[in-house]
Amino acid sequence: MISSNIKKIDSTSIEIKVKYRPKRKRFVRFKKYSLETYFFLPIETGVNKRNYTRIDFYRELKSYLKIDPPKVLLSEIADRDNFFMQLLDKSLSIYDVNSIENINLLEDRLKIFLNIFKKAIKREVRKILIYPNDNEKLRVGFRFCDNLDKAVTDYRNLANKHLYLNEKNSKVNTIYSIGDEYISNQCYRYYLQLLKEVMMEDSNNREKLNAAIKHQLNQEIAYRKAHNFPLSSESKKKNELLINRWDKVKYFFTNKLIINTRIDKETRYIEELLYSLSAGIAMVFATSVAFYYNKVFGNFTLRFFFVLVISYMFKDRIKEWFRSFFNTILHKQILDHRFNLYDDNHKKIGSSHDGFSFVPKTNMDKKIYALRYIDTTGKEDWIEHDEKIMRFTRRIKINVKAFLKTFKNIKLRGVNDVITFNFSPIILRLEESKIPLFIQKNDKIKEVYNERNIPIHIVVAINFGKEYQYQHYEVKLNKNGIASLKTIALNNNNS
Repeated sequence: MISSNIKKIDSTSIEIKVKYRPKRKRFVRFKKYSLETYFFLPIETGVNKRNYTRIDFYRELKSYLKIDPPKVLLSEIADRDNFFMQLLDKSLSIYDVNSIENINLLEDRLKIFLNIFKKAIKREVRKILIYPNDNEKLRVGFRFCDNLDKAVTDYRNLANKHLYLNEKNSKVNTIYSIGDEYISNQCYRYYLQLLKEVMMEDSNNREKLNAAIKHQLNQEIAYRKAHNFPLSSESKKKNELLINRWDKVKYFFTNKLIINTRIDKETRYIEELLYSLSAGIAMVFATSVAFYYNKVFGNFTLRFFFVLVISYMFKDRIKEWFRSFFNTILHKQILDHRFNLYDDNHKKIGSSHDGFSFVPKTNMDKKIYALRYIDTTGKEDWIEHDEKIMRFTRRIKINVKAFLKTFKNIKLRGVNDVITFNFSPIILRLEESKIPLFIQKNDKIKEVYNERNIPIHIVVAINFGKEYQYQHYEVKLNKNGIASLKTIALNNNNS
């Protein structure tokens, strides 16, 4: 199973997320999927293959693969007998300060538990905000406060059950304490968000829910003060310290789920071998010419000298021709970059290939081309769209068995493939976005200004086995950044 979505990150960036859910099958060791993203750039952007290179593209591209942990409800975590709390409690019970294996096992399970905890909180808050019915919103809101309080209390009570967690300056105490702060950060942030965003028509219900949230928030604030956890304020300097602290604590736990990448050295060796082969072919030509004309003209003759010079001139050209030829073949097979994928324990779980190129319209896939112009109607069908087409290709291969064993007996959902692209260099090329227009109103001419938005169409094609997915999005840019992002068409094909 595979799915994707796109969203705006900030005024200049978008994020494309592909969710891959591999399932183990008999006799199938590897699962593959490919992602092709086409950017249709109007001529107004001024972008072409001469002034926008691979280096420029990859500079604005950020991507990472992240393990998606199991989906667990907050109510399940609040249950003291839940699987993950029992797993964590078991790791704490068998903890041995002299066993590196036990320490690593505890750290792994603690980080996984807290990542699951965070996603459960976020999911529950989203439910409260989207429920249109006041009574349902009130019910879910009270349930959220109650379950979160139980889950947090259970985690903090672990220090009373396993006293060695209180030993200062020990590794396990550090991990546990940072985990406590991480949970506190989530509670503090989402309680404040709920107070700000919960809107209900029934004022009595709103006051009841706000009172429950405020009670939990005040308790958490008191806890944070007692443990010297930073609080937000009107001071920019204090807020900067708060954000920096939050980022450090967050990274400590989320990096457990990031799939590490390393450049595949085999590709570099193949490239060097092919380049050596091109030099060898050129040398064979030059040497053959030299041997032949040496017999015809002799060693020290002017005619042999000229033939030798000309043969070496062609030798250099032949070398470059074959380098270019092998380079084209190499990029078709392994694209620009090849990475090996490793889990947090440095075990290889797959590989990734990335490639970038400009594509002529004549070489476009018919389905991609049709999806690009699916929104054109009437006279627009007759207008020639002068666009440059950039294509980013990613091919992922996952060793399913190795991946599913990453965290041993924890059943993982899959992989999230996240790609972020920054349009800043393109935005800088755009002309002034405000265009003067004139309208007639009450026999007077009035001058108004309107934004000139340049549409960039993005078509995403995903292939997984016999399953194909196509998505068409439109990003409108102007001098101020991304003006809008909308979905034009979604198309799923199974063949």
